[in-house]
Amino acid sequence: MKRFVYVAIIVLLNILSVNAQIVGTKKGDNGLEGFVDASGNWVLKPNYNWASWNDKIGVFGIFSKSDEANAMIDETGKIIYPIGKYKFYYRGFDSNYERTSRFIHIVGTNGKHGVGTMDGKIIIPCKYEDTFTIEYNGQAFTTFTDGKKGLAVNEKIVLPAKYDKIDVWEYFIRAEISDDKGNKTVYVYSHEGKLLAPPGDSFSWTTNKIFFFVGTQDKELYLYEIGKTNNIFRGIFEEVELEDDGFASVKKNGKWGLYGGGRELLPCEYDEQIRFVNDVATVKKDGEVKMIKNPLKDGSQIMIAEGGSGVNNKKKIGGPAVSRYPAPDSDVDKDIPVAKGKAENTFAFIIANENYPDAPVPYSLNDGRMFREYCQKTLGLPEKNINLYEDATFGNIITAVEKMKQVADAYDGEASVILYYAGHGFPDDKQQTAYLLPIDGDASSITTTGYSLAKLYKEIAGLKLKSAVVFLDACFSGAKREDQMLASSRGVAIKVKEEAPQGNMLVFSAAQGDETAHQLEDKHHGLFTYYLLKQLQATGGNVDMGTLTEYVTKQVKRQSVVINNKKQTPTVIPSQALMNNWQTMKLK
Repeated sequence: MKRFVYVAIIVLLNILSVNAQIVGTKKGDNGLEGFVDASGNWVLKPNYNWASWNDKIGVFGIFSKSDEANAMIDETGKIIYPIGKYKFYYRGFDSNYERTSRFIHIVGTNGKHGVGTMDGKIIIPCKYEDTFTIEYNGQAFTTFTDGKKGLAVNEKIVLPAKYDKIDVWEYFIRAEISDDKGNKTVYVYSHEGKLLAPPGDSFSWTTNKIFFFVGTQDKELYLYEIGKTNNIFRGIFEEVELEDDGFASVKKNGKWGLYGGGRELLPCEYDEQIRFVNDVATVKKDGEVKMIKNPLKDGSQIMIAEGGSGVNNKKKIGGPAVSRYPAPDSDVDKDIPVAKGKAENTFAFIIANENYPDAPVPYSLNDGRMFREYCQKTLGLPEKNINLYEDATFGNIITAVEKMKQVADAYDGEASVILYYAGHGFPDDKQQTAYLLPIDGDASSITTTGYSLAKLYKEIAGLKLKSAVVFLDACFSGAKREDQMLASSRGVAIKVKEEAPQGNMLVFSAAQGDETAHQLEDKHHGLFTYYLLKQLQATGGNVDMGTLTEYVTKQVKRQSVVINNKKQTPTVIPSQALMNNWQTMKLK
């Protein structure tokens, strides 16, 4: 009876020992190693030359006495792989070695590599030179090498061992084969081993899940958008640029187009590559520059403020803008003095914006056109030196600045520039900075659709010019010439920070930061422009800037109070370089 009880206790202890949780290894008195539970009791006695335990992945190895092979057990001591068949390595798991993987790297007694599962199943037999496992989103990707590389996903071989290189990415697999001459063929597969595009010689992709692929024979390009397996864009393109905002710019027959969102967004008919900044891009088509919104964010409405609110912008295709206001017929529009000489090295850039869709600027076209007449007749600028932009878009303003740069480069410091602007200005109330408002701009998104005054000054300051004079018949408070607020304004005039011009630049603006630039109804001109023209008329253009600005400022301040019951104070801002001598400068 006692013997029976003794045997039962021994069996029970063995059972408890086997079911105990292994927490680590321990060396016994015999110098060999075994495995113990949390209480230090032996789960597997010290009968092994070497033992290792990893409590994150629950895998450990046990060397046999010959040190040529080892075994693998689970946390209870159950033998998964017996001693003598394999060697095991802790590699091929995620960077934290978390026990999310069921796979273990193994080496057979033949020295070849394979992959097994945590429950003892061999999924890749030990017949390869090497194997390596990584994990993405719970799936195990194992490359195996036998001179050539193959790939298994989980327990299924999806690519045979015939490739020179295999890269596993989050959304697809890239495989490559090279011939004896070094020419490579690239294949792109899904994680299921499906070929996504015909083989080619190059491959590129971006984090927005779009990649492009160029074939080797006809240079045919395939665009594939991850998650849209039936959406493969195909076409023969000369060049492709992928952006991280979800677009692919493609070039065909020398023109650029745009793909994204599973469709062709813009056909290949634009002069330059299309790139979006803050969901707005400047595009050039047949030399004409326009501004478009992000079509993935804005649906089918691509052009900014095209038409708009049912108000006709009255611009004829191929012809000048049409004003809804009376034509110029005042005293300054007649008897315009004519200069005797020509100012061959002076160039004028005139922007006259009147027909805004929601808030026209009365008489701006009259202002720009008559200023042009004075530039040509009174100041003696050759007609070819005068650039007039009526109802200018954002792209037109960019074109004007680019033309200015070309002139400066060509004349290498010997050219002078006159820039005249009549139209809306608008403030960014957050930063209290000023913007010119193009005809296609939107006051509610002025920072992306307006042209920054600071940027304009910086662009001009960067040019090698003899001098630059800027006339601004605009205000930047958010008000119209009629004293009403623009639709996107809060109804409060905002005083913007004065931007400091640099270089050899002088800025003469119609009003201070929080004032309105008014018009003279009976003269059919802006108040500032009328007196500017009147002084040029009286002096035949032979007037220094000190005298000109003093006269215009005095007259505008007086007439605005008398006629409009409002203050309007023209402001002169010279650059630091002209601080001591701007008063003696002349326009001709």
